[in-house]
Amino acid sequence: MVNKILAGFFALAVAGYASAGTTTYETQSWNLASSGSWGSNSLSYTSGTIGMTVTAWSSTGYASCGTGPECNSSNVAYDQDPFIESADLQRYSSGLGAINDDDSDYSPHHALDNKGSSSGWLDYDMVLFEFDTAVELTSIKAGWTKNDSDVSILGYTGTGDLGSTPFSTSTKWSDLMSDGWGYQTDKFNIGTNTATISAGFESKYWLVGVYNSVFSGNSGDNYYDAIKLKNITTRKSEGQTQEVPEPATFALLLIGAAAIFRRKLSA
Repeated sequence: MVNKILAGFFALAVAGYASAGTTTYETQSWNLASSGSWGSNSLSYTSGTIGMTVTAWSSTGYASCGTGPECNSSNVAYDQDPFIESADLQRYSSGLGAINDDDSDYSPHHALDNKGSSSGWLDYDMVLFEFDTAVELTSIKAGWTKNDSDVSILGYTGTGDLGSTPFSTSTKWSDLMSDGWGYQTDKFNIGTNTATISAGFESKYWLVGVYNSVFSGNSGDNYYDAIKLKNITTRKSEGQTQEVPEPATFALLLIGAAAIFRRKLSA
């Protein structure tokens, strides 16, 4: 009977230690304003063991619009040319911006913005971050803003690589919700402060751009947003490390075992 009790006692203790552990992470800090090598309308960066490529995209493609909030003239996201096209990625000392097919290079259109020439021409700009491996996006920081600074963030939940043409010519921002992308969060009025993002989701692909109500369904506000992304941080899970019990813990185990033996001998 004593042997069974002791066996159970130590089995519980060992199980507790086996399940105890701490997840460790490799953290990456990306300075988007002062580093990176240019490719064909893209920038490539490395932080630690992880590589990242950045491209710019905007809703500037004109075609017949069938369904979706962008096609509804009474919707705040109404856009007369809502289909996603490549935009010219720009790097400034204050961060990354984009000049799309409807924009000029003067402020605020040289940034990531949703300021249109008039109602119905909104052109939402976003940057696509592609990593070598799935990572968590943990924070973003703008180095420059104009008027308002609301941001929308999406992570790719699908499988496989998106390739050099991640969006078809008939894709609108609202279509991404059924194309393997997941809405992560909106961050409002970030200014030039660091905006943290809740941990727990890893992806190889992240989209960050000015606020767009089609992702969350939130009404938001009607103020135009313009930002230049200066910094982001990411982290990659490296697995769990097992905790080794300290000598004091072993001593407690021995005391417990001794107490059981004393009871048996005195019986």
